[in-house]
Amino acid sequence: MFFVVAIFARGVILDHMQTLGCLSLGSRFKRLSDRMYKDVASIYQEQEIDLHPSYFPLFNLLHTKGPLTVTQAAQLLHVSHPAISKIANKMQAEKLLFKTSDPSDERRFYLTLDDKATALLLKIEPVLDEMRDYLDSIIDTQQFPILKALTEFERAYDERGLINPVLNALANNIKTQSLSIEHWHSDLKEDFYRLNAAWINKYFNGHFNDLDTQALETPESYYLARGGYIWFAKFEQNIVGCIALANHDNGCYEISKMGVDEQYQGQGIGRKLMLVALQKARQLQANTLYLETSSLLPRALTLYQHMGFSQMEHPNGVSNYLRSDIYMELKL
Repeated sequence: MFFVVAIFARGVILDHMQTLGCLSLGSRFKRLSDRMYKDVASIYQEQEIDLHPSYFPLFNLLHTKGPLTVTQAAQLLHVSHPAISKIANKMQAEKLLFKTSDPSDERRFYLTLDDKATALLLKIEPVLDEMRDYLDSIIDTQQFPILKALTEFERAYDERGLINPVLNALANNIKTQSLSIEHWHSDLKEDFYRLNAAWINKYFNGHFNDLDTQALETPESYYLARGGYIWFAKFEQNIVGCIALANHDNGCYEISKMGVDEQYQGQGIGRKLMLVALQKARQLQANTLYLETSSLLPRALTLYQHMGFSQMEHPNGVSNYLRSDIYMELKL
C-alpha cells in the first residue's frame, strides 16, 4: 500500500523547497530556469523560430559584439570555457554559426553568426520585445525586484564563493577538541618521514630522489635552517598529518611534503594544514607560493585548486621530481 502525504495551508499545497530556505536556492533557480526554457521554447515553436532557448545568451552576444573567441565569450558571459564550446558546437551543427581560425594563432577560432542566425534575428526581435515587456511588468509588482536582488547576490557570491568558506569552516571545526596543529620538534622527525614515505611508496613505487632524501632525512637543514617551517596535525596522541613551507628567497615559498595518514583522510586535515601554511606565508609577506604535484593525486589537486592555486607551465620547463607533472602557483 502506498501513502501520499501532502501538507496544506489554507487549502494550498506547500512548496517543500521553500521550507528549505537558502539550501534550495540552486534547485529553485534550476526549476524556474527549466520552466522558463520550456515556455520560451513553446513560444518559439508557435512563431516558427528554430532556436533553442539555451543558445540565446551566446546568440545575442555574437549579434551584439561580433565575432569572438570561445575564451572571450566565456569571460563576457561569466560561464566556463567548456560550456561555451558545447553550445557553440551545437549551434555550428545547426548552421547558426561558423568558426574561422585566427591568422595569428591557428589553434584559436572565432565564432561568427551564420546567415541562418541573421535571418532569425528579424523574427525573434518582436518576440523578445513582448517577453521583455511582460516579464518587466511582473518584476515591477514585486516588493524586492528579482533582477536587482540577483545581481547583488551574484556579486557577493563571486567575491566570497561557497566552496572555500564552507570547507574552511568545516576544517576549523573538525574534532576541534582533539585535533591540534603542532610546530616542528625533533621528536616528530620520524613522523615527518613516515607520513611522506607512505604516499610516495603507495603512488610512486617508493621512488625517492636526492631532494626527497635531503628533505625527509635532514628536514632541519633542508627547511628550518633556510627560513622554512614544518607543521604537524595531531589527533588525540597521534601525529596524522604534516606540511612544510620552504623558503626560496625573494618572497617565494614552496608548499612541500604534505601528507595525511590514510586512516584520517577525507576529514579536512589537509585543508587545515594548508590554511596554516598560507597564513604563515602571508605573515612573511610572501608574494608567490608554488607547489608541484601529480595527476595521480586528484584529491590533492582539487584541494590546491580550491585554495586558489592555478596550474601553469613549469618555470624551468621540467620538474626535479619524475612524479611531478603539474606545477601550480598562488600570487599573494
